Amino acid sequence: MRQSSTRVPASAWTLGILSLAPFYITSAIYCYGPPRLNDVALLALGGWSAVILAYLGGIRAGLELASDHPPRWWSMSLSLLTPIAGFGLLYGALSRRFDAAWEISGFLLAFLLIWVWDVRDIEGPAWRPRYRTLITAGAAIALAFALEQALSM
Repeated sequence: MRQSSTRVPASAWTLGILSLAPFYITSAIYCYGPPRLNDVALLALGGWSAVILAYLGGIRAGLELASDHPPRWWSMSLSLLTPIAGFGLLYGALSRRFDAAWEISGFLLAFLLIWVWDVRDIEGPAWRPRYRTLITAGAAIALAFALEQALSM
């Protein structure tokens, strides 16, 4: 494998870092903003988390469809579970079935589970596992700050 094939493209880094901004902005507002904005910030954090989970599931499905082998049912099914999990967590929060700590914990767990799948799978470019690790860590840190705030409320 050539060294150049393991470098993360600049476009991926740029979009990855930009995708983290809403996590940090909403988490900061939730943790340090005026109390009247807590519910809005939590809704925005959950909404963005659900969107990114759906995006990650779409990437997984795309990798499966683009591979040389016929699409595997289990892989396609798991790809569909990520947006379902995101929507379910968001719905649970909106319907007040989950409190903030459960919602944030659920999103954090979902991101970590899809990260485990992504870094262990051999599909996709060679740079993908390292990239996904750093981007997932960025999202997890923002969610962890929000979780700490939710647990202390």
